[in-house]
Amino acid sequence: MIMKDKIFIDTNILVYLADADDTFNAKVKEAFKDILEKYEPWISRQVLREYAVVVSRKEYLEKPIEAKEIIEDIEKWEKLFNVVDETQDITDNLKKLITKYNLKGKRIHDSNIVASMMRYEISLLFTFNVKDFQAFEEIRLLGIPPQSDIE
Repeated sequence: MIMKDKIFIDTNILVYLADADDTFNAKVKEAFKDILEKYEPWISRQVLREYAVVVSRKEYLEKPIEAKEIIEDIEKWEKLFNVVDETQDITDNLKKLITKYNLKGKRIHDSNIVASMMRYEISLLFTFNVKDFQAFEEIRLLGIPPQSDIE
């Protein structure tokens, strides 16, 4: 069996996959299919929580998803991905990142994703929000389309 490189999937990718009305849906679906063929996909409990928040709010989606569908989606994601649980190691990594990059506010959510990636030795992040993660030297970014690998 060939070992695939690990890739961490950001929340926004899951949101675009779920929102069929979004203009990016088809592009993200195509890129995501390619990602699943080439990489071992990972997410965290944080990503699942963020997903539930975003898809249930009218300010993010024109047609928010109902609770039953959110639960079905979370269960689907839990089967499809390796899921990172919060650990003390991740919190320790988070503290180091906050100090190193002098992070505040919402940037701490992004840094917790990076902290999770560090703990599980995942160097590649698949995200639509490349700019939110560019400052982190600890990871590489794979944006949309997947060919836009940023070193």
